[in-house]
Amino acid sequence: MKAIILAAGVGRRLSDSVTEHPKCLLNLGGRTLLDRMLDALVAVGVPEVVIVVGHLGEQIQAATASRPNVRTLVNPDYRKGAVVSLWTAREELDEEVVIMTADVLFPPDLLRRLVESPHPDCVLLDPTSADDGEAQMLMAREGRVHDIARGLRGDFDLRGEYVGFMKLSPDGARTLRRLLEETLAAGGDVTEPEQVFPALMREREIRYERTDGFSWVEIDFREDLERARQLLQDGSVPA
Repeated sequence: MKAIILAAGVGRRLSDSVTEHPKCLLNLGGRTLLDRMLDALVAVGVPEVVIVVGHLGEQIQAATASRPNVRTLVNPDYRKGAVVSLWTAREELDEEVVIMTADVLFPPDLLRRLVESPHPDCVLLDPTSADDGEAQMLMAREGRVHDIARGLRGDFDLRGEYVGFMKLSPDGARTLRRLLEETLAAGGDVTEPEQVFPALMREREIRYERTDGFSWVEIDFREDLERARQLLQDGSVPA
């Protein structure tokens, strides 16, 4: 298994917090968000990592230069949709893989729950998150995820926020690669990967693992940054 980390974005919603550094290099409790993510991957048995960089990517390359099992790929069109970043790593979509966004603070055992899940194609779902119109919400029925969108739709027995982490089997990864190719061929280079996922969910049986018992935060806004610091301070995420 390997991991693909999407870290090419500008992070405009954090404004001056990411003027000088990529969001994943924000210092939280003496360690960067990216260092925490890479250490967590090693801890759960996923040492091989490919990071897709763009905005200030040379800083990420410098920060990971001493890690022998970490490679970077450059997305020159990082100002377009993040789907282009995932397409940049298309050659990696031929074996078991974990796809991750680079702006999430989480305890390593939450990632372990995904990596060690018996489901070959699986996402992390937080059933406690409310739909605020901004979060990517997963919609599931009878243990299978059928849809993902900003906002809720349809008749489902479980709804929850997508943490931003997905594990795919080799067949699942190859299916995603084909769907990405079709999306870009149709001019969809301004879309987000989550806009491709519903098609993936129609073709593959995507299951989920719940985040029960764990705290996490995706850092998009300044209040998310404060939430991250609080999680470190109260021990919800190991310092």
